[in-house]
Amino acid sequence: MSRIVLKRIVMMALLVASIATLSVVKWIQTDGSSDTILRLVNNRKQKNDFDQLFDNTVFKSFTISFDETVFQSLLDDMQSYFDLYGTYQDNTMHPVTMTYNDSDGTSFTLEEVGFRTKSNTSRNLPLTYDWMNRATYHQTSFQLQFDETFDYAKNSNEYAVLKGREAFNLEQLNFEFCKSFDGEYDAAMISEAYAYELYRNAGVDVSHASYGIVYLQVGDVLINYGFFTFIEPIDKVFLADNYKSDVIGDYGDLYKATDVAGIADLSVDSISLAGINDNPLNLRYSYALQNNTLGDTRTSHDTLLHFMQNIADSAHFSEMAEDILDVDQFLRALAMGFLIGNTDDYRYNFNNYYLYFKVYTSKAVFIPFDLDNALGFGKHQDLTYRYGVDYPIFSDQDDLAVLVGAVFSIESYRNLYVDYLESFANELFSYDDFYAEYTTAKALYETVLVSENHLGNQAFGLRNIAWYMVTKKTNVLSQVEEYRGN
Repeated sequence: MSRIVLKRIVMMALLVASIATLSVVKWIQTDGSSDTILRLVNNRKQKNDFDQLFDNTVFKSFTISFDETVFQSLLDDMQSYFDLYGTYQDNTMHPVTMTYNDSDGTSFTLEEVGFRTKSNTSRNLPLTYDWMNRATYHQTSFQLQFDETFDYAKNSNEYAVLKGREAFNLEQLNFEFCKSFDGEYDAAMISEAYAYELYRNAGVDVSHASYGIVYLQVGDVLINYGFFTFIEPIDKVFLADNYKSDVIGDYGDLYKATDVAGIADLSVDSISLAGINDNPLNLRYSYALQNNTLGDTRTSHDTLLHFMQNIADSAHFSEMAEDILDVDQFLRALAMGFLIGNTDDYRYNFNNYYLYFKVYTSKAVFIPFDLDNALGFGKHQDLTYRYGVDYPIFSDQDDLAVLVGAVFSIESYRNLYVDYLESFANELFSYDDFYAEYTTAKALYETVLVSENHLGNQAFGLRNIAWYMVTKKTNVLSQVEEYRGN
């Protein structure tokens, strides 16, 4: 390369750098000082933060700080929504400051993070007053939105920074409190996070999950808010981490399936339950489209409908199942779901799953979520109160779950399901493994929960975990032998 050419390259690089520098200065100065903008930026190594967040050997805490007027606005909006619709499911985002700390020395703060309460049936006001005007704080599940833009104008620097902001390599993070069923807390505390871990170890695409302590700071008042499970959302970031996009970066349709408006059994007739949720109008669908909404104007759900039709045509499904559905993932999910005893799922209750349709092929991927009914605890269909520990590996209810019935009608898939039951029971479903993680969590958190008198459950306990896991494993392996004629 000649000196002249090299000199021109250097000069051009300097010119580009100068222009970039001037652009940054202009960008920062447009709406205010650099401090105004930089306080919103998160320039941390987020992969490291992600790994820390979901490391169950590390003590973690979040402090969520509210201005008093913001907290009151949250309460007012939730109450107004209840007055209109009889539910507290208002999703208005409110600005908070989030501080994260862990025992490995990680500590950082983000300002103007979006906060809203979440959940369908267990959502409640975080603060109420009794007849003597005494305040009582309550745990409720919530979500932090790291890229919430609030009321900033789209041409503002604040909007530009917030729109692309992530924390822990996530745009949002869900927090689930330790719920009570029939008046009892899940004393094991880590059951839901451990259930996600079992699914992941079984080769199923599900959220990462961990746990820790949450504090609410409302003005000068600190509320020791208790023990929460932290759950990675199923959203566009999850899609990008797990699946391939098309050449312009788009992904296929993602549906969140629940029983909020009727059973999501995947029958053709249930296509009328598909749509785009409209929270301000309290309009929710059992198959709620999460992306590709065309600005919330889309009305067609052809990919989902074609999937339902393909399932309904037994001869076609038998021949083309591998092109219609990621059968292997579905069977893995069925096997692990059966082991953990989750009967608030698709198989038994037509509830709590996502369907993702791959962008080029439209092949469906089944993704379970909401695993707080697991390992001998929770809201179950088993009226004997034995938490499904005696359920048959194939049951009459399978015929009601359309997709389960279609898959189990094929002998090779039934056999593969039984193989997964056996291998997961022997290799993954271990009480000793659970106990090791439980004792670590107890050592990390129980003293703090008790000494600081946190809301919710404070003391860890093993309840019926040993009985459930040992008995379930024994019953499953016995049924596997019987199925094979051994």
